[in-house]
Amino acid sequence: MSVVSITDLRVEIHGKPILNGVSLDIAPGEILALTGESGSGKSMTALAVMGLLPHAAKASGRIDLGGRDLLTTPEGDLCAIRGRDIGMIFQEPMTALNPLQTIGAQVSEVIRLHDPRADATKRAREALDKVGLDLPLSRHPHELSGGQRQRVVIAMAIACRPKLLIADEPTTALDVTTQAQIIELLRDLVRSEGMALMMITHDLAVVADMADRIAVMRAGDVVESAPTAQLFARMQHPYTRQLFEASRHRADLPPYTPAPPLLQVRDVRRSYPLPRAHPFARRGQFTAVDGVSFDIGTGERLGLVGESGCGKSTLTRAILGLDPVQGGQITLDGVPVTDPAARRNMQVVFQDPYSSFNPRHRVARLITEPFHLTGAPTDPQKAIAEALTAVGLHPDDQHKHIHAFSGGQRQRLAIARALIIRPKLIVFDEAVSALDVRVRAQILDLMADLSRAYGLTYLFISHDLSVVRSITDRVLVMQSGKIVEDGPTEQVFDAPSHPYTQRLLAAAPHLPEAPDAA
Repeated sequence: MSVVSITDLRVEIHGKPILNGVSLDIAPGEILALTGESGSGKSMTALAVMGLLPHAAKASGRIDLGGRDLLTTPEGDLCAIRGRDIGMIFQEPMTALNPLQTIGAQVSEVIRLHDPRADATKRAREALDKVGLDLPLSRHPHELSGGQRQRVVIAMAIACRPKLLIADEPTTALDVTTQAQIIELLRDLVRSEGMALMMITHDLAVVADMADRIAVMRAGDVVESAPTAQLFARMQHPYTRQLFEASRHRADLPPYTPAPPLLQVRDVRRSYPLPRAHPFARRGQFTAVDGVSFDIGTGERLGLVGESGCGKSTLTRAILGLDPVQGGQITLDGVPVTDPAARRNMQVVFQDPYSSFNPRHRVARLITEPFHLTGAPTDPQKAIAEALTAVGLHPDDQHKHIHAFSGGQRQRLAIARALIIRPKLIVFDEAVSALDVRVRAQILDLMADLSRAYGLTYLFISHDLSVVRSITDRVLVMQSGKIVEDGPTEQVFDAPSHPYTQRLLAAAPHLPEAPDAA
């Protein structure tokens, strides 16, 4: 018997079809992966199950949970069902948690709402222990790492032992080892508690070893659904095969010819003071970057990987001249990076193409922001047209607002903004981690094309090891503020010498071999 049974679910908003007759069943203890690109209907299916569709949405069909149709259930009853019978794990734990409340108070709140007579504090402690979080209930979200915050969100979702757990991209923002831990935790919880899990993801590699069954969605339709092993062995639908190929995509980088160093990092150190245990205690120091040294040659593509908290972000800020160092030196073409002359020759492409642009301005103004460092060229219109054309967009796109573009197009605009002043070094900070696999493949191909056309030199920071392998010549592996491995990309991935690198590679999700032709 199924925990939840979705039959012919149809949703439209202002007359536009969003879901076109979706039918799915999830049994107790079963993990169903719902995969597809942005706009395929994955999250809208989850919102329909939760009874949280937009007000303008019109839904038909049936969503059966314990013999009750959730589509016809009054809102008051749905409030009782959410949290008690259906738990939800959101993608970004920092926005899902209240920064002003302790983790104990937030987990306890769920229990008090649905079981006022329960010992909420005791149950909250049990829920946090169940997700492997042995921390005081008095901690606040900002005092936890990304993986710890995600465990708190999971504890909130399972606190009332729901029948159905919905996880919406719960590992997208996590490093590979934390991602592996969260996947293993969810798998163990489903098996031990007998819950049904609907796992929403855009990446087949994440659920290849986790899901019992995979349903592939495209434009509001389930185009293919099968047990995981069967689906990977013989994909029936062309779209499923396209997602699979995009997940394995390798960019065709031009060969790198060793050249003199452009960026030189020498024995860089950066520490931060820790809070005092009591007013008279000596203040401790946390060393985020501990004696790091490396070079990036002109035209070289260097990758930087490591877990959250290893020091990547601190090192990046120091390279960009945004964070002072307490020892060592960083120079770009012989000039200290704190010098304005060096900072004019560096640009950044950020992780989130949605929040890295001001929505009030048009593209022409957005991508010319770097001109405040160098001054406007004699022909700014020519510079704008060249930058947009270089990233595969049309010069007329400069007149549009940013909301008129998809996520992949926005990331192309972010690259255009970085390119427009022809910097000597570009830092890509998790630049493709928020993108669908097919869009990600397109951006990686764009980077390879730009490397071929412009001889780009860049530092590529990512927690996705498969992407780093595809788009770099050399890789640095960082652990606890130190570079523990440095070598050519293929050598590091094929024969890692440091135990930490070996652990990272072992934790990374892997796709099965390519399936037979349908």
